[in-house]
Amino acid sequence: MLVAPLAADESQRLDALLRYNILDTAAETAYDDLVEIAAHICQTPIALISLVDRDRQWFKARVGLDAEQTHRDLAFCSHAILHDDVFVVPDASKDERFYDNPLVTGDPDIRFYAGAPLITTDGRKLGTLCVIDRQPHTLQDRQYSALQALSRQVVSQLELRLYAMQMRDINARKDRFFSLLSHDLRSPFNVLLGFTDKLRRSAATEEPGRVAEIAAALHRASTQANNLLGNLLDWSRFQLGGMVYAPQGVDLTEAVKRVFDLFSQQAAAKAVTLDNRVDAGTSVYADPQMLHSLLSNLVFNGIKFSNEGGEIVVSCDAAGGAQRVVVADKGVGMAAEKQAQLFSIDRYCSTPGTDGEKGTGLGMVLCREIVEHHGGEIGVESRLGAGSSFYFTLPGEVKKEVKETV
Repeated sequence: MLVAPLAADESQRLDALLRYNILDTAAETAYDDLVEIAAHICQTPIALISLVDRDRQWFKARVGLDAEQTHRDLAFCSHAILHDDVFVVPDASKDERFYDNPLVTGDPDIRFYAGAPLITTDGRKLGTLCVIDRQPHTLQDRQYSALQALSRQVVSQLELRLYAMQMRDINARKDRFFSLLSHDLRSPFNVLLGFTDKLRRSAATEEPGRVAEIAAALHRASTQANNLLGNLLDWSRFQLGGMVYAPQGVDLTEAVKRVFDLFSQQAAAKAVTLDNRVDAGTSVYADPQMLHSLLSNLVFNGIKFSNEGGEIVVSCDAAGGAQRVVVADKGVGMAAEKQAQLFSIDRYCSTPGTDGEKGTGLGMVLCREIVEHHGGEIGVESRLGAGSSFYFTLPGEVKKEVKETV
C-alpha cells in the first residue's frame, strides 16, 4: 500500500480546513443532497464528501457507507487532493498503490474510486467529493464533468456556511456593542441635559462659584461625549473599510507634544504631570491621524485612572527595526483578568475613572486595530495600586510601499 505524501501547502491547507469550522458537525441537508445526486449520476452505490484532516478523513455527508471516518493513511482522498482534476482509480485491486489497502481487501471492498478535489477560492484542497463502487467502473465524460460541477457546489456550500457563521458573529457583536454603547453614551448627555436645564432655570440667581462648578461639569461631560463619539466614528470607519491609511515619517516627539497640549486642562484638573521623554528627532513610520488617535486614547486613559498628583510618562526605545513606545501612569492599575479583556470588543468592559469619568473601553479596541494595521503589537503591564504601562510598536523606518485604504 502506498501512503500519499503530504501536500506541498499542507500547513496552509489544514488552516483553511479549520477556518470553515465544519469538522465533526451534524449532517446538513445541502451536503446530503449533493452526495445523493453524485451517486445517482455516476451510478455508484457509495458517494462521500470527505474532508482530509491531519490524521483522518472525515465524511461530512455519505451515502452507502456506515463509517464516519477512516485513517488518513488509508484514504484514497489523500491521493486525490494532490491533483487538480478528478482522480480516478478504475480497479483498485489491480493498482499497485491500493491493491493491498485494507479498504480494498476488506470492507467496503473498494474497486472503483473517483474523487473531485474540493478547491477553495485561494487554491487550498480541503478534501473531495468522491464516488465509490465495489466493482471496476469507468466514468463517461458527462459523469466526469458532473462530478467536477458538484464538487464546486460543495465548496460553494462551505463558503455560504462560513459566511452565515461570520454574519451571525458580526451581528451578535454589533448588538452587544451598541447596547452597551447606548448605555454609556447616555451618561454624559444626561449630565449635559441636567446642568444646562439648571442653568436655564436659575442662571440669573445662581452664585458665581456655583456657575463655575456647573461649567466645569459641563466641560467634563462634553469631553467624555466627544471622546466617545470620536472613537466610535474611527472604529466604525475601520469596520467599514473607510479609514484612509497614509503612512509617512512622523516626528514622535512632536506628536506626543500635540496630544499633551490637547489634554493639558484635564491633566491640570487632577494635578497630573505630563512628561514627554521621547528623544528629540525620534521618527516612526505611521499614519499621522491614526497615531494621534492612538496616543490620545492612551494618554486620556492614563489621566482617567490617575489619582490627584499623578504622572503620565511617554517614552520610546528602538526595538530592532521598530520603535517601542510606552505610555506609563502611576494610577490605580488593574487586575490580570481585566488586562485580558482590555483589547477585545467581544469582552467589552467599562470602568469609571478616579474622578468618575465614563467610557466604553472602545478606545483600547481602536488602539489595537490601529497598531495591528501598522504591523505592530500592543500590550499592557499593570498591577493594582501601582499603575499601568501600555506599550506598542511601530515601524521605525520609512517603507517604499504605501497603502491608500484599509
